Formats: sequence, structure tokens, C-alpha cells
Amino acid sequence: MSSFVSRVAVPQVAEPQVVVRGEAVLEVEPELADLWVTVRVRARDRQTAMERCQAGQQQVAAVTAAAGDAIESVETSTVSVHLEVRDRRAPGEPVATVQSRLTVGRLDAVGDLVVDLGRLDDVDVSGPGWRLRPDSRAVEQARLDAVRDAVHRARQYAAAFGAHLTALLEVSDAGLGGSGLRVAAAMAPMARFEDSQLHLDLTPPRQEVHGAVEVRFAMSAPDSSLFSTEVFGE
Repeated sequence: MSSFVSRVAVPQVAEPQVVVRGEAVLEVEPELADLWVTVRVRARDRQTAMERCQAGQQQVAAVTAAAGDAIESVETSTVSVHLEVRDRRAPGEPVATVQSRLTVGRLDAVGDLVVDLGRLDDVDVSGPGWRLRPDSRAVEQARLDAVRDAVHRARQYAAAFGAHLTALLEVSDAGLGGSGLRVAAAMAPMARFEDSQLHLDLTPPRQEVHGAVEVRFAMSAPDSSLFSTEVFGE
């Protein structure tokens, strides 16, 4: 004699989860300054324009060399030789241009460097652009502060339902900003500085560094009495 037992599938209740976004904002001093130096020469012929441009570059190189370890790098960003037509009734004049970016690591040297470069003929100086180093510890600190903020928020949410966190399920980077998020407005090209005693006192703006992370936690079963009737003491 055989018997038949009816089995009814019991629906599985998904483990409750809490998903939060942790955020952090730090304000720190900049670590680098960028200066853009442009040698621009107009002459009657191309050869003269290029020779004078080369001479201007050599003067810029002499100033940067005198600055020593205050300058961390010098990079050529633009080179141009072209005819510039200012009067349609006359032939164009050759113009030679070389633009370089100077990265300054000693921020107290930026003002004097601007003055020394500004004294040179056929040289324009723009900047500074303030920023952090790509591997700045401030970026790491913002990231870790965002994680702590996410854990704090998740614990608050779980506690509000009479529960607690039980496991970390997922962490994803929601994006980091920094490395010069806020940069000083570039100064207009400067005229030559003649006064040998001239000094510029520059005040670098503090940089905002943002950290954000999205985290998913598992939590214990909530107290259903908190939401089965009226929520949070209405």
C-alpha cells in the first residue's frame, strides 16, 4: 500500500539588505602649481622669427634652471610657425610660438618665478593653476572617509528598523574628484616687470577633494512592528 505526501513549496524570504552611499569632502592645501609660458615672436621672415623664438626659449630655460628643484618638470605643449595677416593689403608676417608648461613643486617660489619670467621680452606668463599630486594622500583619505560614512549610515538605517548589519555584500567606487578640482583662475598674459625688487605674494586656494562609495550590506530581520501598522510613531 503506497502513500502520497503532498508537499507545499514554502517561499524563500530574501535576506534584507541595506544599500547606502558614503561621501566625504576634504579641503586641503594644493601641492603643485602649473605655469604656462609662451614665447611669441613676429619678424619679417621665418628664419628670423624662429631664431628669435629659439633665443627666447633659451632665456626661459635659464630662468627655470636658476629656480633649481622648485620646478619639477618643463613640458613643451605647443609649437607654431605661421603667417599672421593683420592688414589684407599687406603680406602676412611670420610668427613663431612655443608654449611650455612648468610644474612647480615649491609653492613659495611661484611668485618670484612669475616675476623673473615676466621680465623677458616676447614672453607671456599665465597661471598659476593649483592642484594636487595624482598620488596625493588626500585622495586616499577622502576615499576612506567615504567608506566610514557609508558604514555609519548603514548602521543607522538598520537600527531604525530594529536590526543590525550582518555581512558586507558589495562595495563599488562611486567616483572620486580631486587633483585640482578647484583651480585659481588663470591670470591674463603679463607685461614685463622692470622693478628688480618686485615680488608677488600669491595665496593658493584650498582644494576640495571628494570621495564617494556605494556599499551593500546584509542585515538581520527587522522588527516588523515598526512598519506593519504606523511608521515611526505617527
